[in-house]
Amino acid sequence: MSAELIAIISMGLGLAVLVVGLFAWLRADVAALRNEIREEFSGIRGEIGGLRGEITELRGEVTQLRERMAHLEGLLEGLREAIAVRVPS
Repeated sequence: MSAELIAIISMGLGLAVLVVGLFAWLRADVAALRNEIREEFSGIRGEIGGLRGEITELRGEVTQLRERMAHLEGLLEGLREAIAVRVPS
C-alpha cells in the first residue's frame, strides 16, 4: 500500500470516529434537554392544578358577592319605596 492510500484511509476513519462521537454527544444532550423539559412541564401541570383550584374559589366568592348585592338591592328598593311614599290627593 502506498503512503497516500494509508493517509486517506486513516483520515476517513478519523472523520468517521469524530462524526460518530459528535452524534453520540448530540444524542445525549438532546436526551438531557428532554428530561429537563419533562420536569418543567410536570411543574407547570402542578401550578395549573393550583390555579384551577383558586379559580374555583374565586367563582364561589363571586357567587356569594352576587347574592349579597342582590340582597342589598332589595333593601335599597324597599328604602326607596318607604321614602317616596306618595300621599293620595
